[in-house]
Amino acid sequence: MTPYYCNEAMLELPKVASLVDLTRQFLQIVTEDGAEVELVIERARATAGQSLTSFVEAGLAQRRRSQRGFEIMSLTQREYPDVRGVEARLTFIDKEHGPRFVHEFHCALGSMWIAYQGTCRLAQATHCDEWMQTVVKSLKLR
Repeated sequence: MTPYYCNEAMLELPKVASLVDLTRQFLQIVTEDGAEVELVIERARATAGQSLTSFVEAGLAQRRRSQRGFEIMSLTQREYPDVRGVEARLTFIDKEHGPRFVHEFHCALGSMWIAYQGTCRLAQATHCDEWMQTVVKSLKLR
C-alpha cells in the first residue's frame, strides 16, 4: 500500500508500481487588505529536452491565442531565497470577471514543473503582486 495525503484525508493506494502527482490546487483567498486572490498550483511532467523557460513560453503563447486582451507585462528569470525559476506578470480579459492580473512563478522540482499562479481583478494588481512575491519568498521545496 502506498499512502497518499491530501488536505482532507490519507488514502491507501493498493499495488502502486509508480506514482506521479499531477494534482491542481485552487485556493480562493481574501487578504487582510481586502484583495481577492485566486491561487492555483499546477504540476506538469518535465519534457525531455525542453527547458523550463521554453515550457513557460509555450504555455504563454497558447494563452495569447485563447485569452482576450492577453498581454505579458514581464517575463524574467527570478531567484528567491530557496528557489529559482521563471516569473511572469500578465493581464487578460475574462468574459465573466473583466480585466484580470496574473503573477505566476514557475520552477522545477525533479522531473516536475510547478506553477504558482496568483490571479486577481486588475484594480487589485499591486496587492496581488506584493502578496505573490511574499508567497514565493516563503516557498521551500521538499
